[in-house]
Amino acid sequence: MLNLQTKTVREIALEMPQTTRVFEEYKIDYCCHGNRPFDEACRTVGADPADVMNKIGAVMEVKEDAETSSLNHASLTELIDYILDKHHTYTKQELVQLPPLMQKVSSRHGSHYPYILELKEVFQRVCDDLHPHLMKEEAVLFPFIKNLETNLAHGKLASVPPFGTVNNPIRMMRMEHDEVGSLLAEMRKLSNDYTLPDGACPSFTALYSRMETFERDLHRHIHLENNLLFPKAIELETKALAVGV
Repeated sequence: MLNLQTKTVREIALEMPQTTRVFEEYKIDYCCHGNRPFDEACRTVGADPADVMNKIGAVMEVKEDAETSSLNHASLTELIDYILDKHHTYTKQELVQLPPLMQKVSSRHGSHYPYILELKEVFQRVCDDLHPHLMKEEAVLFPFIKNLETNLAHGKLASVPPFGTVNNPIRMMRMEHDEVGSLLAEMRKLSNDYTLPDGACPSFTALYSRMETFERDLHRHIHLENNLLFPKAIELETKALAVGV
């Protein structure tokens, strides 16, 4: 019998990545606000902790794929490459492809469903936030973490970054993650959990389907950074300073 009451949802998601599917189903935030205890996180969304635990038990019976299970033991360079290949590539693709689809649906159906116009505005804020966010990670933070790991492995002296300590950009990235997480929650509320109106056209259907997939992927993306990469990067910098690298 699983005992999750003593763990945070962040700890559960890291130890048992399969559980993120259950957290998504119940809309339990395991990425931006993952430090909440399990029971508290469940009750925050109106879910019975016992029901969630039973669902997690069922999910845990399914064998975890090797790729997911290996992330906890990957080097930071490997983890960053995975995030870039798996999540950054997908996110940037959707940031290009989803706005025209959103425009098409809102122009055709906005007069009958005004919430679509609001949804479009909020999604544009998501796009405006994510474009520079991804760029800063790829141009500044990720290369620094990779370089730090390489230098530590070879006993080389790392250059002092212009931002002083890795804690500073990580703090900013987490704040930006929180903002995007709030916008995603607002979009879900506006769309009534992406519930399609009767007789929705193929474009409307495709938009909602892709928005839900985009949301799930971004939750996973933020989880890997907030709860796995960033704490390990801070730990690595602390170790490097201790040994004088």
